[in-house]
Amino acid sequence: MAFAFTVAVAFVAFVAIYGAVIWLVRRFVKGHVREGHNDVLVPLFLTAGTLYAVLLAFLVIAVWESHGAAEDNAAEEASTLATLYRQTAGMPLPEQRELRSLLREYTETVVKDEWPIQAKSGGRSPKARRLVTVIYATLGHLNAADRTSPQTVEFLRTFNVVAADRNRRGLQAKQELPPLLWLGLLLGAVIIVAMTFFLYMDVFWPHFVMSTLMSALILTLLFITFLLNRPFSGPMGITAEAFENSLQVYDSVDGGS
Repeated sequence: MAFAFTVAVAFVAFVAIYGAVIWLVRRFVKGHVREGHNDVLVPLFLTAGTLYAVLLAFLVIAVWESHGAAEDNAAEEASTLATLYRQTAGMPLPEQRELRSLLREYTETVVKDEWPIQAKSGGRSPKARRLVTVIYATLGHLNAADRTSPQTVEFLRTFNVVAADRNRRGLQAKQELPPLLWLGLLLGAVIIVAMTFFLYMDVFWPHFVMSTLMSALILTLLFITFLLNRPFSGPMGITAEAFENSLQVYDSVDGGS
């Protein structure tokens, strides 16, 4: 609610400031407008607007796809952990208990420790990394018969998927648009918005409404790009809900379901 209120206040402030600037610029331009003013300015405005629209659309789609890929990867990692927990059912009881305990501890560490770290800095939890190593070591220390059993081989294959998804999640947590692209986006927005000031219409309100709507659209797309730029950060960041659901699956398996 606080975030929505902040956005609403910022938008109202933007409209007020934008309207005031248009009014001031119109007062300056009015005395310098000659025949053919818009005939020269409009083609330049359309060319610049088209180039900027292509760049902005490309980057919005790119960050959206990156965000979706990170969400799908996290969901796959969490669901594969739930599958692993069930796969331990065919293992000898001591190994089953140890691996289930490690899987539960790893999942809880991801939710409580690693998720806040990657949301803040894109980093990873040393404890979660250590638990991955411990699980591999536990499988390696099984006796020869248990280590080569179909259940253990399948468990190892599935856990390799978890490890790969984890590594990918760590990389995705650090993904963001380079500063150079942000410079291009912001500079392009300033240029396009500034050009709307110098278009001239005899009546103020149509000029104000149409220019404001176009600028608000640009601002909205930039804001969406900013929110999606870091997949695990901000109000639209990916949550650890999938891993919390896996913990519920663990409880269900332990209860015999």
